[in-house]
Amino acid sequence: MKLLVIASQLPYPFDNGALARLYNLYSRLGQKHQITWVCPIWDGTEGNIAGAEQFVERVIPLPRSEERPLPTRGWRYLLLRLVAPFHWERLFVYCFGYVSSPGMYWMIQTEERVNLIKRLAGETNFDAILCEFEGNAELVSPDIRVPKVILTHNVQSMLYKRRKVYGMSWEDRLFYWPEYWKVKAYERRNYSKYNLAVAVSEEDRKTIQAHVPGLRVENIPNGVDIHFYRPSDAALEPRTIVYVGNYSYPPNEDAALYFCEEILPLIRAKIPDIKAVFVGKNPPAKLSDYAGVETTGFVDDIRPYMAKAAAVFVSLRVGGGTRLKILDALAMGKAIVSTSLGAEGIDLRNGEDILIGDTPEEFAGHLEAVIQSPDLRRKLEVNGRKVAEQKYDWDILAANLDRYLHEIVAAYPKQGKQT
Repeated sequence: MKLLVIASQLPYPFDNGALARLYNLYSRLGQKHQITWVCPIWDGTEGNIAGAEQFVERVIPLPRSEERPLPTRGWRYLLLRLVAPFHWERLFVYCFGYVSSPGMYWMIQTEERVNLIKRLAGETNFDAILCEFEGNAELVSPDIRVPKVILTHNVQSMLYKRRKVYGMSWEDRLFYWPEYWKVKAYERRNYSKYNLAVAVSEEDRKTIQAHVPGLRVENIPNGVDIHFYRPSDAALEPRTIVYVGNYSYPPNEDAALYFCEEILPLIRAKIPDIKAVFVGKNPPAKLSDYAGVETTGFVDDIRPYMAKAAAVFVSLRVGGGTRLKILDALAMGKAIVSTSLGAEGIDLRNGEDILIGDTPEEFAGHLEAVIQSPDLRRKLEVNGRKVAEQKYDWDILAANLDRYLHEIVAAYPKQGKQT
């Protein structure tokens, strides 16, 4: 098949969770299909085009300009005249821009971008158009007569709703519900134009289905390269535990601080020499205030840090989708302690494949048990690796996506297809 993929970034290199998903799915689809990849070429990423072209047929730059013209007539122009004198940025953005949502980058709908995609669809007889990331949904015109797929990495309305955990200013409280409904309306309005939506967890799938009844929604969870991430013979440090993440993403920052402030003191009361290592870029400066805490900053390879840890912990309290950090740890055969939300979307048995703790006391108790009981740790390690092999191997997940694409192409009315 010929596939046109629209994204906000190149699928190479895979140095974060979103890019790892793109790389692992499309490097496999590219073995069977001709992929045209359309995305902005951001400054400093020009050298990554060659890496992407190892598995996509061609890369086409999407215009980078994000200037969205303000209304010049009609009721929206009257609203602009009313709002402008207040000089209130939050109100102005609410009326004429995009809502700020956790981890969200909006690919603003500009005439130049929409016209480029229309032109490409007219020049090539694509079998399907795939829109990667929910923030790109507006870029595909509904009058392009080709099967369309929206591949979400989160359900933004659900993330936005969970954002209340952080606490709010008076302005946040004032705009909270209007902005939430705006994000939800965006999903309903734009996803309904697609023939298939792909979610990354069963919870996300159900939410999208509820928002857009009648839309086919399938679940392709995040996966793991079980050959790259595998059990190691490295010496274990029995008092070391590890968290992996990019801490500029607010849920990871919150998870790190929550752990250090509310969980770590409970563990240190019983295991004084415990060492918590936070791996990843942009760790909060405040982490240096806590005893028994180390940070690494950005690392090229997380495997050496996971390999020597007695346990991997995921203390997330907000977020969506599925956590690649848990899948990587499962494949490496590591014992994992997580919150329910942290393990959301991954098919795991509490007490057999993972330990779940949603209060500081439960979480601390589970980590203490893993550290103090080698038999428990070993059970979790063996069972976790089996889960990774049987359910989350990228080869299996890419094959499922390939099957869904064939099904929607076969079901699409032949007379309606772009020629």
